[in-house]
Amino acid sequence: MSGNLLRFSPAEYQRRANLTQAWLEENDLDALVVYASTYGGDNVRWLTGFRPRHDTYLIWPQAGEPALLTQLFNHVPNAQRVSVISDVRWGGPDSAITLANILQEQGITRGQVGLVGRMPYLDYQTVSATLPKLGWTDAGKDYVSLRLVKSAEELAWLRQGAAHTDAAMAALAKVARPGVSEHELAAAIEAAYTAGGGEHGIHFLSTTPMAAPQSYVPAQTQSSRTLVKGDVIISELSAGVGGYAGQIHRPLAVGGEPTGHYRHIYEVALAAYHRIVAVLRPGATVGQVLAAADYIEEQGLTVCDDLVHGYGMGYLPPVLRTRQTAHSRQPAEDVTFQENMAVVVQPNVYDPASGAGLQVGNLLVITPDGAESLQTYPMEFGVCGA
Repeated sequence: MSGNLLRFSPAEYQRRANLTQAWLEENDLDALVVYASTYGGDNVRWLTGFRPRHDTYLIWPQAGEPALLTQLFNHVPNAQRVSVISDVRWGGPDSAITLANILQEQGITRGQVGLVGRMPYLDYQTVSATLPKLGWTDAGKDYVSLRLVKSAEELAWLRQGAAHTDAAMAALAKVARPGVSEHELAAAIEAAYTAGGGEHGIHFLSTTPMAAPQSYVPAQTQSSRTLVKGDVIISELSAGVGGYAGQIHRPLAVGGEPTGHYRHIYEVALAAYHRIVAVLRPGATVGQVLAAADYIEEQGLTVCDDLVHGYGMGYLPPVLRTRQTAHSRQPAEDVTFQENMAVVVQPNVYDPASGAGLQVGNLLVITPDGAESLQTYPMEFGVCGA
């Protein structure tokens, strides 16, 4: 394995393995099977260091050695190079058959297996037909909980990710001016961190006239639209290292100061951000966060995006919206935050009547004394291209 690869220490990977083994024993599971592709890849990467780009299975038995299967044959050499577990194989013509064969090799033909990820239905049918006495348990939520509290090494990587993300925001503000397209904005964002080994997370951007808003939340797809004086740029940026990214949200006014209406929305979003951050500390409850966020609705505004979510090697719980916009899976209000959890606070405040909106936020870590922002880029409604 190359010494030039960015990698956690052996002790850190052993910590994760120990957590997983203890969790399997506590839940009386004979093995963990993790399925991932480009979706859910962090579930595999956390234990192995390998980032899936196609169908991948990680088999982690309670007793015995783990195995990693990746479907594309030409991806196997890289998987073997970056993985910290030694048994890395091609998934074969049919990954489900290979998965079933490995479970048989390890003597796991009955009992209970914890499944993480959206395993394809046809794969599930194949494995179930081959191993009919094997039971399956949805283990995704419990498995993800193992990585909510960050180690010292993880926090160091998050700080580096936050630095890359700050650089991306600075690059966006520097290049944005009338006549520049959204595609050019995206190019400048990525160039800010790639040469330094930064890894792309997201660059969600919307550009719209403040006088006649067409968007109030950052968009996942950029267009060829060019900026004009009087626009606002709404952003959500993430860049990192090894899956540990920062996250930042700042509005930018193009060619002059923000309008009074946008300035008001920004002030509400900023006040909501600070109210939420003020309650975040070990033992703080979801209910306390939601009470702080009630301020948004009290001002006659609302939100579109999540208000708070866990972060760091994936999009993690708790995922919160305001009480007035909550989805059915919102955590109970007595769920508590813990020291060394990483969270993003990101009020995306908008006015349904006018269609105007923007987003303000940062990646933070919960410390004994409160919440520390890992983002250092100024908290302001920026002006660019003036």
